[in-house]
Amino acid sequence: MKILKDLMMPNLWLTCYKPNPSADLRVICYPYAGGSASVFHSWLKWLPDWVELYAVQPPGRAERISEPTLDNMNQYVDGLKTELYPLTDKPYVLFGHSMGALAAFESLVDLSINHCRLPEKCVFSAAHAPDRKNRMKPISALPDTQFIDELKALNGTPQQVFETPGLLEFCMKYIRADFSLVEQFVTEFKGKIEVDITLLYGSEDKINVEDIQEWQTFFTYPNKSEVMRGDHFFIHSEDNVKKVMRLLFENIHRTSMTV
Repeated sequence: MKILKDLMMPNLWLTCYKPNPSADLRVICYPYAGGSASVFHSWLKWLPDWVELYAVQPPGRAERISEPTLDNMNQYVDGLKTELYPLTDKPYVLFGHSMGALAAFESLVDLSINHCRLPEKCVFSAAHAPDRKNRMKPISALPDTQFIDELKALNGTPQQVFETPGLLEFCMKYIRADFSLVEQFVTEFKGKIEVDITLLYGSEDKINVEDIQEWQTFFTYPNKSEVMRGDHFFIHSEDNVKKVMRLLFENIHRTSMTV
């Protein structure tokens, strides 16, 4: 009866909009601060038929709006791993953008420490290295008016959120919590991981190629970097999403995959 109950329980942390049990590869995507699993819904139209996409849904938003927001990265990784571990039974890749890149990295560290199957590749996007202190201007504790101005300047929050009465107030709690999490986070990991990584940054972003190269500290393989046209939120461009897709699955050979 317990097995049946577990099978009937819906996933909370990981959303799969289009299940594909016969897929050869899974891609697990982590959203930026203030984002949700829905950031990646549009990716389905460009997804190869041999890939299944999962998107992380942190608490405090969407269908998890009634749950408390997170205080730190450890809570994020600990909450996610009970659903993430079972997905490592077949080849997979990790993708994270901004806060999502840091969360994906910490998940990778957790997977490595616990001797789980590691991803075929990780793509970390629009983020300073996880050991960087003071990686961003602290805005999470600003008064509402100033905080909203900072969000507008970042150009990542849909204009609809600012223009719809009550919607911004509805979203503000988890957006602030996400920014606070990023502002406080510095990894405790000191080792190196044997995983192929690609690093992405926007041509108009404050994060540049020198910042991106700091990620190399944590990996034995030389990293690859790609500049994407746009600002910090370049993944909202369809052309950039197509390019990200190409980079995610580049040099992954289906014939060599084993379950």
